[in-house]
Amino acid sequence: MEKKKARFHLHNSKYDDKWNVGIYVRLSDEDRDKKKKTDLSQSIQNQTDYCRAFIEILNGQTEEEPELAEYKVYCDDDRTGMNFDRGGFQEMMRDIKENRIDCIVVKNLSRLGRYDTEMQKYLEKEFEQNGREVRLIAIGDNYDSLYKEPDIADRFRLLINREYSEQQHRNISIGMHSMQRKGLFVGAFAPYGYQKDPENKHHLIVDPTAALVVRRIYEEYLKGISPKEIAAGLTRDGIVNPAAYKRLHGSNFRCGKKISDEEVHWRGDGVKKILMDETYTGTLVQHKQVQKKLTDDKPTQVAKDQWIRCEGTHEAIISRERWKIAQSMMKTIKRDSTKEDEVTIFKGILKCGDCRHAMRKKWDSYTHLKTGETAKYLYYNCATFRDYSQHKKNLGENAPKCTSHYVSDKLLRKIVIDDLNKIIRQVENLRELAEKHQRTPKAECPGVQREIENKNRRIHQYRERLKSARHLLYDGTISKEEYDSDKTAIQADIDSLNNEIKLLKKSISKVRDVLSNLWVERLLENGVITELDRITVVEFIDKIYVYEDKHIEIIYKFSGEFDGLFIKSV
Repeated sequence: MEKKKARFHLHNSKYDDKWNVGIYVRLSDEDRDKKKKTDLSQSIQNQTDYCRAFIEILNGQTEEEPELAEYKVYCDDDRTGMNFDRGGFQEMMRDIKENRIDCIVVKNLSRLGRYDTEMQKYLEKEFEQNGREVRLIAIGDNYDSLYKEPDIADRFRLLINREYSEQQHRNISIGMHSMQRKGLFVGAFAPYGYQKDPENKHHLIVDPTAALVVRRIYEEYLKGISPKEIAAGLTRDGIVNPAAYKRLHGSNFRCGKKISDEEVHWRGDGVKKILMDETYTGTLVQHKQVQKKLTDDKPTQVAKDQWIRCEGTHEAIISRERWKIAQSMMKTIKRDSTKEDEVTIFKGILKCGDCRHAMRKKWDSYTHLKTGETAKYLYYNCATFRDYSQHKKNLGENAPKCTSHYVSDKLLRKIVIDDLNKIIRQVENLRELAEKHQRTPKAECPGVQREIENKNRRIHQYRERLKSARHLLYDGTISKEEYDSDKTAIQADIDSLNNEIKLLKKSISKVRDVLSNLWVERLLENGVITELDRITVVEFIDKIYVYEDKHIEIIYKFSGEFDGLFIKSV
């Protein structure tokens, strides 16, 4: 048998007469899923054993060839072959460059990588540098670079490896998309505040410890404290951030942000992320981003209207109403750095009615004439007036113009309290009326019922007139033109009465509809309000506008639902 001619020679720094071998093994999620549980041929340990057995066999075949001596096993577990940013692979390349190893043994080329373009670069360039050539042995592919250069068959094999990996990725994506639509959690890590159900990894259950922190974040934010200050407070109290919390509980979670693993303090952005996450309302929101191809550096963000939302999939930590209030506040409040002792209850809600900019708080003091004591008081005025109008000489005539729109905090609180109590009294009256009608359903809204009966009688009369006109037409008393004219007029009156009856019937159920509204329940729970707090303001009020003529308009969050029932301005 003709002896094969070697293309290059060994050159490692350890042996003069042996190849110093690095065994490379890799296993990705795609490879796990394609095999049965009992088939372990692709396992890390089996790959290692397979390569060692091959080295032993090769060393025993002839004494003329230099032996292969194992230097190290380089391992990448749960890493895709579509990129080469892998810890084990990069360590192996460093050892190659430092001349520690001059031979690589893999089970097959797909273990080394599946991205054909990058694989070609390594086979034809990185491993083929003159004087520093690396011998590559892919056992399953019968490939040994010592005796042959990569040819068209090898390139074709690389292309097949890549397509196989892409196909596996597409199959997995389709399966995950189907599970998401069924309301099954498919994420690698549960959101902070939750943990995976030990009995069903696709179901979330509340993590009691972290859930307390989530509730604290929402409570403080609804009181008006900024995310930045909430984060500072959590850090001061020794509460570690979500990434550190997951690692402390045995997870190999790594934050996507470029921060060190030792970092435990909270950031304002992390607090905002929790405040924006709808998962805490018991709604599973997935399919926010997709990786269309394994070679994509970053996943593609999915449009919000294409997210997959499934309500009621797990226990809520925050009520939907409070979550919605938080979203509304984040849209309204910009550049927020409010500390706990600086919170005003109207923050983000009080606006100038003329220029629509925010009303800004200011503390002032006065001296009692009789006692001589100094007292502080809080008031608000227009931010445009404060920033521009007072300095128009310096800013020129093109500066925005507005007036002070001064209003004291004490007066504003009284106006809001009085108006809310008016609404609560109206709601209580409606509830009493509805309960009375529920006890005597036949007598429900007697005035409206009488009006409906009167209109039905008029409709009957019109139809009798139409019948009489028809008889007169048949007798020849009136002409066809006269009959058509009377018929059109009578039918128009009947249609008008029918529409009025529909509106009256709709009004009968309006009281019940109003009382079934969630906002009514919350108003009735509050009862008569004597003191105003931040939670009440953000829960019920959308905006408060102060006008130059001192007119104050209050826009409630339920205004559109209760049009015609409640006073909306003071």
